[in-house]
Amino acid sequence: MALGASDLLFDTALFLSRRQKALVRAQLNPKSPFFLHNFALEGNIDTIKTLKPDFDNALELFSGNGEFATALADENLLGAGGKIKSLKLYEPAFSHFIGAKCINELEDLPLEDGVYDLIIANSCLNWVNDLPGLLARIKRALKKDGLFIASFLGGRTLNELRQSFLAVEAEETGGASMRISPMIDLENAAALLRRAGFLSPVSSSEVLRARYDNVFALFRDLKAMGENSAFAVRNAAPLNRGLISKIATNYQEKNADSDGRVGATYEIVTVSAWN
Repeated sequence: MALGASDLLFDTALFLSRRQKALVRAQLNPKSPFFLHNFALEGNIDTIKTLKPDFDNALELFSGNGEFATALADENLLGAGGKIKSLKLYEPAFSHFIGAKCINELEDLPLEDGVYDLIIANSCLNWVNDLPGLLARIKRALKKDGLFIASFLGGRTLNELRQSFLAVEAEETGGASMRISPMIDLENAAALLRRAGFLSPVSSSEVLRARYDNVFALFRDLKAMGENSAFAVRNAAPLNRGLISKIATNYQEKNADSDGRVGATYEIVTVSAWN
């Protein structure tokens, strides 16, 4: 069921449009910006290797440019004789993956009931407006004893940038606007799975620290990944050059390493549960 406009935190159409452009650029760029997606899928492949059951019919949501399928094939885990016999890809930013139209609500993913014994989401759940609703649909799409595995950006992601925005805007304007999307923390992730009726939820997180020449390089990386903010209600004051300059200075002062480069934190939360 589609949410009302007042219930929306994210502008899904804007997010998907940016993601589509980022994925197309990545196809042409030998140095892919999707290092977080690749890190997450590598961890999920390691998990799949340790599982006792094989999977006949799997689905990957938010499949990007097919990196997960390629990595599975490289490990001889996909196809006849592999852990996963068949894998269907679905990337909402592209329509040609399963013949569905590009959608404006991620909650309306075209999932059939009782079809899959494994569903994987290697990114993007943190962009869903109604995550409990989507998790319920994913559960219905799984067969009995089917498995759901997901990785997404966690609550500690870009904490340094949040603090710089808060500090500078509080000093300059007397208040602060939401500039960075809220993320799902580790405890809430497992609770959401239990609420949706999944069994034996397990959650874990890993923190990565990336280094950049300056905060502007961080901004470019976020844009290249299609991860810059896409709020449904844009009530934040526009960022002018003066404010951006002060944010960059604050970030440099608080987060610079001895060589002058700055760090940024990314948290990858991984959850899994059975139907």
